[in-house]
Amino acid sequence: MSKLAIYGGPKIRETPFPSRMLGASLIGDEELRELADVVAEKSPFRHYGVGNPHKVKDFEEETKKILGSKYVLAVSSGSAALFCAVAALGIDAGDEVIMPAFGWYSVYSSVVYAGALPVFAEIDDTLNLDPEDFEKKITSRTKAVIVIHYQGGAARMDEIVAIAKSNNIKIIEDCAQALGGQYKGKMLGTLGDIGITSFQTNKILTCGEGGLLYTDCEEYFVRAVRYHDLGFMRTYFKEQLEDKTLAEDSKSFAGCQFRMSELQGAFMLAQIRKLPYILERCRQNHRKIREYFKKSKHFTFRPVDEGDCGITVFMKFATADEASLFSKALAAEGIPIGPSSYCKNLLESYIIKSKKKAQENMPPFGKGCAGEDVIYDSTVLCPKTNEILSRYVAVPISPVYSDEDIDDIIKGIEKVEQGLYH
Repeated sequence: MSKLAIYGGPKIRETPFPSRMLGASLIGDEELRELADVVAEKSPFRHYGVGNPHKVKDFEEETKKILGSKYVLAVSSGSAALFCAVAALGIDAGDEVIMPAFGWYSVYSSVVYAGALPVFAEIDDTLNLDPEDFEKKITSRTKAVIVIHYQGGAARMDEIVAIAKSNNIKIIEDCAQALGGQYKGKMLGTLGDIGITSFQTNKILTCGEGGLLYTDCEEYFVRAVRYHDLGFMRTYFKEQLEDKTLAEDSKSFAGCQFRMSELQGAFMLAQIRKLPYILERCRQNHRKIREYFKKSKHFTFRPVDEGDCGITVFMKFATADEASLFSKALAAEGIPIGPSSYCKNLLESYIIKSKKKAQENMPPFGKGCAGEDVIYDSTVLCPKTNEILSRYVAVPISPVYSDEDIDDIIKGIEKVEQGLYH
């Protein structure tokens, strides 16, 4: 056995790996053709123009079939989708929304700008919301929970759904990194009340920025539509409704402007057709790596449902020191380290700890408001989260990785494991 590269030995891999990006790595002529149609129509706005805009509509219809959701709304970003979801559920000042400490700023921001109070809960070995701590954090003011399916792997949804239902709590599933993922045969984002995803450049599919909200609830759909378009309910959306009274002007309210453009829609129309290939390729290679090391005595894998998107392999070690050394040694062998897109412990961020907003006197943190005296301290509120995260090593899986690339990942892991433990 050759000496580990971290100790001066030869690397397993000298040449760089292909891009770890997912949908972005497959951008090509298909996207150009769809974009050319928009240019030819001279109609980049989704609802009307010189020609006949229909790309966003077509994208929504194709995605609806994939997800199996009754209603789908394309928006300008994943963050916009979260804001629309919060508005759809009527989350308001005085409400509390539980979310995992390991998350992203958009989740937090969508809640605080509704005036509601974010309540942070621990993660478990799925690297997602821990059902037990979720239940502990419930109060009489808890209106909703936001579940993040990190890097294509599902949270323990059976338990989370049961807890939420017994406490009359609504569920938003954040599938920003998990589009197409499944849990026990059901599409992620369809187990709760509303699902959202993101098309930012690091995500499974991308148009640079973009997002999607999906739900089976007509009332939530209508509220999301209004919120994303200045309170309007355009004809295209009215035609989808069974209860036409929901489209009446008397049901309107002030909204934002989070519409998706035809340029984004055209791009996404090409991208959504690549989703089956991306998932098939990533899942196949994820499974190959797991099978090869299933008898390892030195690490285990993050719990995996067969519906996992397969975009990152997570290896769990007994201690943080072991994980850190293994990660450094594997990187030295030329193997890519880290997920394709990120979350972080939000309780350690200045933005969250300071509780600052653009309008500091408004709920939930303004004077006399519910969160005025709340202190966001990771060591107090979620002491287990960092410890869990510190024991994992992540290796990204891209749809453009060749069989040889996957073989080199396996060789690298095997070499490091033998070099450190034998």
